[in-house]
Amino acid sequence: MKKYKRFDCVQMKWDIQQKIAEEALGIPDKEFNRIQMEKIDKNPILGQFLNKVRASTKRKEGQKPISLKV
Repeated sequence: MKKYKRFDCVQMKWDIQQKIAEEALGIPDKEFNRIQMEKIDKNPILGQFLNKVRASTKRKEGQKPISLKV
């Protein structure tokens, strides 16, 4: 007998994707990407994470490459 699931992550993912697709209707891709990035920046969890990733990437770009000569 199949158990009833109280939480269905696949359904949740589908619902979120549908909501995002509806928001994107009629908006050019570049503009929609900008809007999404603004939402991420303002998010208390994702915004902090993204700032850490950006800072880490900037540090790596400024470092001299490691020589692999033996």
